[in-house]
Amino acid sequence: MAPRTPLLRPDRYFADREPTFDRGLIVAALVVVGTLVMVAGLGAVFSAKIDGTVMVDNPDRPSDQFCDGRMNESFSETNATFGCDEPAEIERNIDTIIDDAMGQFYGPLLVGVPVVLFVVAGLLHLGTALAGGQGSFGNTLTVAAWGFVPALVTMPLAIAALWVTMDPMTISQGMEPATFQSTLLGQIENWTPIALAFNAVGSLWGAVIWGFGLERGRNVSLIGAAIVSGSVAFLLFVVGLA
Repeated sequence: MAPRTPLLRPDRYFADREPTFDRGLIVAALVVVGTLVMVAGLGAVFSAKIDGTVMVDNPDRPSDQFCDGRMNESFSETNATFGCDEPAEIERNIDTIIDDAMGQFYGPLLVGVPVVLFVVAGLLHLGTALAGGQGSFGNTLTVAAWGFVPALVTMPLAIAALWVTMDPMTISQGMEPATFQSTLLGQIENWTPIALAFNAVGSLWGAVIWGFGLERGRNVSLIGAAIVSGSVAFLLFVVGLA
């Protein structure tokens, strides 16, 4: 019986299944949602490992230019201070700052991940076309989407490694931002080789899936499909290093 996914035995999976476009859309949606979950998981690690409060600009108070300038003086005659009596800065928990920062990635990822999928599918389709491949772009897109699924396995492992290797940090109000930034970057640099190793495993795993998938979906030789998939996977890995 053929496996239900190509993750462990892509040769047997694609031997019995045509990589149809409708299945590819489902897998692509899984990749997009999984990527968002991974980003949320990364934020959860930072929130758990970093504690403390920071002072930020008070959103309920106008700028100093308004409050300290002549404009506010003219309005003060009518006893309308527009919140200028509020403190210029307020204390906020670092968890809120981290959640806000990680939340800024969700929108771009919702657009960026599908774009990357289509670009990779285009490269795979073009490469196999040069090798004499035949088959619809929908087939290629499905194979491309399956090749990103291993990242949903390796990324949680990389995040778990960050949890293990990252020392707890406490931010005090008197701490200089440069000191905090230097300490955090130092811990991330210690984790980076581990993350790159997991990324390399995911890239190689995805390339194997692409190879067998393109052999079936694009009707090319396994050697030709392996060259194309390996080249695209290596390109993505190099781009990820930038």
